[in-house]
Order: sequence, then structure tokens, then C-alpha cells
Amino acid sequence: MVLINAGVYEDAQYQNDAPIGPQPAIPGGVHDIELSWDRSRGYMRIIIEGQKWWFKELIGKAIVTHADNAKGRLHFYGMARIDGETLTMYRPPDAPVHPIVEGLERPVSLYRTCYRRSDRKWRARDERMDWEAEGAMVAVNDVVGDFAVEWRVNDRVAHIFHQGSQIIDEAGVAHLYDPELSYG
Repeated sequence: MVLINAGVYEDAQYQNDAPIGPQPAIPGGVHDIELSWDRSRGYMRIIIEGQKWWFKELIGKAIVTHADNAKGRLHFYGMARIDGETLTMYRPPDAPVHPIVEGLERPVSLYRTCYRRSDRKWRARDERMDWEAEGAMVAVNDVVGDFAVEWRVNDRVAHIFHQGSQIIDEAGVAHLYDPELSYG
């Protein structure tokens, strides 16, 4: 692990090898959840009502309500649980599905959702396409919808993935759709 000035991790966002250690349980119920990379600690983190939890693996489903481009954060609505160094998110049971929008339709695949700090935008990259393939990576201004989220501990870089489909609208917003939900 390479640290630079004042203990801040490089922009490549490689995960810290050190154990996170014990953390309090996340309160039950549905929350507004802010998710981001903690550059000083080298872990992903969530913030709920001002309290922070760190994790090395992320699985589950939740509603992504918007992206904060100035700070590089995604905002979710859902339930969450920490088990060791794994964060599991849960979609609220009464949440409506995200509406279908007009735009560039991208089929069910594994889409990397990551923040590019240098231009304060998000990248939606189809990991099942060749790296140089046209349309494999799309820069987007916002991310919303039904996130089927995954980030496995063996991915040492802070990438989160959506396993589903997406539509990029004319404003550059990535709308996410969970293949296990019905949109009709």
C-alpha cells in the first residue's frame, strides 16, 4: 500500500490491507445512506445520520437517489447491515420501481460505477465489453435508480458494480434497472 502526503491514498484508490476492526451495528430501518471512498483510511465508507462505517466488500440492492459530483459520493435509500468487513444493502420493501426513461439502452451486464475526481463525473463501464470497444465506457453526470450492487473483496480498487441494465438519458444521467424487478 502506497501512502502519499499526510496519509492520503493515491487517486487510484487501492484498498488498505489492514483490518478495519470492530464497528457498532448499523441501526435497523430504512435510511438515507451516503457512500464514498475514504481517501485517508483507504476503505469504502457509508455515512448514516453523521455516523460512519467502513467496509471492504459490498453486496445487495438499494435505491440510488443521486450522485454528488463535487464530493464524489453516491446517495442511497435503503437498509444496511455490516457483518465483519462486508456491507449488505437492502431495497426498502415498499419502494416503487424506477420509471423507464428514454435514452441509450444498455442491456443487462456488469457495469462499473466509479468516480473520476479529475473531471467530477462518473463512469459507467460495461465490464463484459472489450476495454477499447466503442460504448464500453460512458461518462455520466448522475446515477439514479434500482442498484443491484456488488463490490467484492478481491477487487483491490474502489469500484462498485451494478448487475443489471441501464439507460443513459439525454442529460447524461445513468438510470439503473434491477433484472429481478418488473418494469411494465
